[in-house]
Amino acid sequence: MSETFNTPDIGFRGHDFGKFETAEELARKAREALENSCIQLAPKKVLPSSTPAVLTGEWAEETAAAFKKNNVRIAVLGCYINPVHPDEEKMEAELRRFENNLDVAPILEAGIVATETGSRDAKNLHHPDNWTEKTFSLFLNNVERLLKRAEKNNTVFAIEAVAYKNTIDNAQRMLRVMETFKHPNLRVLFDAVNILPVKGVDSIESYYDETVSMLAPYVCALHVKDYVWTDTDKGITELTGPFKKGEIPVGEGLMPWPYLFGLYKKYKCDKVPMLFENFNPETLQRSIEYVKASYGC
Repeated sequence: MSETFNTPDIGFRGHDFGKFETAEELARKAREALENSCIQLAPKKVLPSSTPAVLTGEWAEETAAAFKKNNVRIAVLGCYINPVHPDEEKMEAELRRFENNLDVAPILEAGIVATETGSRDAKNLHHPDNWTEKTFSLFLNNVERLLKRAEKNNTVFAIEAVAYKNTIDNAQRMLRVMETFKHPNLRVLFDAVNILPVKGVDSIESYYDETVSMLAPYVCALHVKDYVWTDTDKGITELTGPFKKGEIPVGEGLMPWPYLFGLYKKYKCDKVPMLFENFNPETLQRSIEYVKASYGC
C-alpha cells in the first residue's frame, strides 16, 4: 500500500527501482512507493530497451503520458555526461547528448536537466588535472554552450558536485561557476553525501552549515541518501580507506539528516524536489518514514 506525503516534495531516482521495459511500469512502481511523487529519470539507465539513441519528440510524448497517467511528475531529467572528456570527439558527443535532453525536457515537462561535472580521466575517475584553471576554463566554456540551449528551452541546467572525482568537487568551486554566469537557468543539484570530502571532515555540522548557506540560493533539487565507512572503493585505488559507502536506508548511516533538514529550512532551499538516491526498493519505505519523522511532518 502506497502512502501520500507531499511535504517536502519527495521523489526517487528512477533506476534505483531497477530496469523496466516501459515507462508505464516505472511510473507504476514510483506511484506504488508514494502517491503524488516525482522522479529523476535517466532514460537510458532505467528504460534501456525502449529509449532511442537520440531522444525524439514522439518518445517524449509517450513517456510523459505514461507518467501523467500514474500522477508521477518528472522533476529531473538525468543526463550524466563528461563535459571535460579528454577526447575532444567524445566530449562533443557528450555535449550534443545533453543538448538533446534539453530539447525534449519541455515535452516531458521536466523543469530540470542535470549532470555531474566530469573528469579529465576517460573513465570519469579521479585525475589531478581536474582542478587546474585550464580544466575549469574548459568546463565554463561548455557550461556557457549548454546554458544557451537551456535558456532557449526555458529549462534549468543543473550541475552536481562530487568530491575528489569531478571538476566541481566542493562548494567553493561550485559557487565560482554560479557567480560566473549569474543566470536563472543554471542551478545546483545538491547531494550532501557526494559533496562531502571522501575522508570526511572534523566538524560535520560546521561543514554543512557553511556549504548549504553558500549554495542554497542556487539549489533546485536535493538528493537524499546515507552512508557508512568502508575500507575500499573500486573507483579510488590511489588512496587507502576508509571511504564513503551508500545503498543503506536513510537514517541508518552517518548523515545528520535532522540537522541537514533544519539547514535546508533555515536557508530556504527545502521547497525543491527531494529525491531518494542509491536506495534498495525493499527498504525504501523505512527511508520514507524516517524522512517524514525527521522533517517534522
